[in-house]
Amino acid sequence: MRFLAADFPATFPAMHWLQTLDTDLFLFFNRSLVNPFFDWLMPILSGSNGVKTPFLLTAIAIGLALFIFGNRRLRLCMVFTLFIVATNDGLICNPIKHAVARARPFVTLPEARLFGIVGKGYIPPEINTDGVDMAAGKGSHNSMPSAHAANWFAATMTLFLFYRRSLWFMLPLAFGVAFSRLYNGVHYPSDVLAGAIIGAGYAVAAAVAIETAWQFFGKKYFPNAFAKATSLVPNLNLKNSQRKD
Repeated sequence: MRFLAADFPATFPAMHWLQTLDTDLFLFFNRSLVNPFFDWLMPILSGSNGVKTPFLLTAIAIGLALFIFGNRRLRLCMVFTLFIVATNDGLICNPIKHAVARARPFVTLPEARLFGIVGKGYIPPEINTDGVDMAAGKGSHNSMPSAHAANWFAATMTLFLFYRRSLWFMLPLAFGVAFSRLYNGVHYPSDVLAGAIIGAGYAVAAAVAIETAWQFFGKKYFPNAFAKATSLVPNLNLKNSQRKD
């Protein structure tokens, strides 16, 4: 099922207005801000142009080095970040994507630039005699929410819960990746906003759940380990948590 602005009847003017605003904002970011530097940078921020594999290998290498040579807080931070980012897609983003089934903008908008090429991914409607769009199954429906935005904001929030100052470099990176999804033509602004909220919210919810479980089970069943680390997430500041840096 593909969501288009025309799908919303006049009885839902607010929804139609939001869809129109979403499309207009997308076209502004996707077309009005075009420049050669962004044409080079934005695919890289999205993990294209052959940088995905080197980036992942570098991130894994750095993560392992920090885990091996870091202190307890740094090791916990690496484990939390890996767990939250690894589970965010499968548990949260992908189920929502399949439930919403929203086509990416380059699929439905012929004027959209897909990584710099106008109309590259556009799939025109093929309406049959029953009024059904037969082309709906040919396009990508994985648009809402943006997994890139969700993962980066989840990682940003996780690092923030351990190291406040990490926000100074993680937040610009997260915003840069989110913007690249608009510029490259693969997400609407609402997809990116939803992804950012979901990612950050999931990170906080997971941290609260794990910290709460540790306060109960750790104190009761692992007293020696709990005495060394009375809080797994130092900056969470739960009411019953006694932080020990």
